[in-house]
Amino acid sequence: MKPVRMHYPWPSLLGAILVVGWQWLLLNPTALSSDLAAPLLARADYLWMALLLLLLAVIFDMRLFFRTRTRYRDQLAQYQDQIAELFDSKRHLGTRARTYSDHADKLKMFISERLLEYIEYDEKFLHFKNIASEVRHNGVISYDKAQTALRLAQLNCADGEERQFSEAGDALLYLWDLLDLATTDNIALHVTNRIYDCEEHYFQAQLKQAGDASAAPFQPTFRMSQAIRRALLPITEDANALGLNGDWPGYGVYADDKFKILLRADCDLLGNVNHMVLLIENLINNALYYSQQKMNRQRHNRVALSLTHRAGEAVCKVYNRGPRIKDDERDKIYQLGFSSRRIREHHGKGLGLYFVHEIARGFEASIAFANIENRAQVISLSIKLSNGEVLSQQIGIVEIDGKPLCQLPDSSGQVSNRHEWSYPAPIASIEVSPEKASKPQLISNLAIGEDSSHLDASEPLRAHWQLDIKNRQRSSKLVFLPLDVRGVEFVLRIPTASSRLDNQD
Repeated sequence: MKPVRMHYPWPSLLGAILVVGWQWLLLNPTALSSDLAAPLLARADYLWMALLLLLLAVIFDMRLFFRTRTRYRDQLAQYQDQIAELFDSKRHLGTRARTYSDHADKLKMFISERLLEYIEYDEKFLHFKNIASEVRHNGVISYDKAQTALRLAQLNCADGEERQFSEAGDALLYLWDLLDLATTDNIALHVTNRIYDCEEHYFQAQLKQAGDASAAPFQPTFRMSQAIRRALLPITEDANALGLNGDWPGYGVYADDKFKILLRADCDLLGNVNHMVLLIENLINNALYYSQQKMNRQRHNRVALSLTHRAGEAVCKVYNRGPRIKDDERDKIYQLGFSSRRIREHHGKGLGLYFVHEIARGFEASIAFANIENRAQVISLSIKLSNGEVLSQQIGIVEIDGKPLCQLPDSSGQVSNRHEWSYPAPIASIEVSPEKASKPQLISNLAIGEDSSHLDASEPLRAHWQLDIKNRQRSSKLVFLPLDVRGVEFVLRIPTASSRLDNQD
């Protein structure tokens, strides 16, 4: 900005000097060299003209002064604004610099923490691997002695004790196989090599069986249901409720306070059963952890496990209530050391799903998951009362913020957590017809004076609704309750032994 020019009051100063000099000459006439100049200087009209010119010069200088002062003030205000803007800019730059510095410090702390975690994890993993290798190396003799003693005890035990010694021998062999996995450099390759050995003996056994020759030197296959049974036994509280102590498998649905199990088929798989037990154990433990969190607990939706057979594959599904897996975690959950529990402020080691993925690779199986959400549907109810009257009701399940709620067709958008109907007579039977079900569900043999609860039978492992019936002598109540099924389901597909043989043909 160009500075304002300063104007000195020369006209006023010169005029004042001239007037003062004029008056001095009038007071000192001897100073004049000419006698003619004295009368001229003494004329009054000349004096008034000089004073007028002096006044005009003063006015001009004052006007010029005030204009210059105004311009100075405006320029000073502009300078002050520029200085304030400069200080604000410096203050803003300082704030941004401190913010970026804080972000950089946090980023450095985050990177250093992650590096320390990974270094610590690698050290622990290598330490564990070295310990497992040393234990396995030094424990060979002890392992052989323990196995020999268990076999002798099993041969000489009393009736009814064989199972106890057999399970102890299986547990010892399971421990040995875990040490094998802990010391191997590549879990998937280790499992695959075992499967290839079993595959060779399995094919040879099939050929020898056709030629009436001797059997294979060891059993190359195992039943998938037995792997599930062995994985469930250590963690279930009521083995009888799940049928684990009976003839396994008994096809059907089993349930206790923690689990629902659906067995629809069984099949033979090639490989080491202990590897499959470890895989299923980790899936079940992962499901149990999330389903037992306080916010995810629900009386009817437990950890669900199903076994089916489809297109030459054993299909095992494990479902649990709990938080869904985020999109940015889909490719990370199977990585060694990654744990979503750490992200959610819990403590996880990041080993469970890593073992699942690596063992599944070894079995040439596929492991995938799906986030389970609630679904909207309309359900029709046909209620038959004990007096012969038949009533029809219709209710919808709507999803609001992920939570299932009830809504009647004529409720004008009103929703509720549950809905209740009252009737003037006891209920004899109810026919429930969900809109997407292949056939209706019949609830009959309802006793008068008793209360009962009935779950959605269209999906035995994930009930979407519950009906509570309260029968009295002369009246009844029917309560419809939608159930929250949000969670995660892992799906494991494993080629069966027979499908491998067919593929070889």
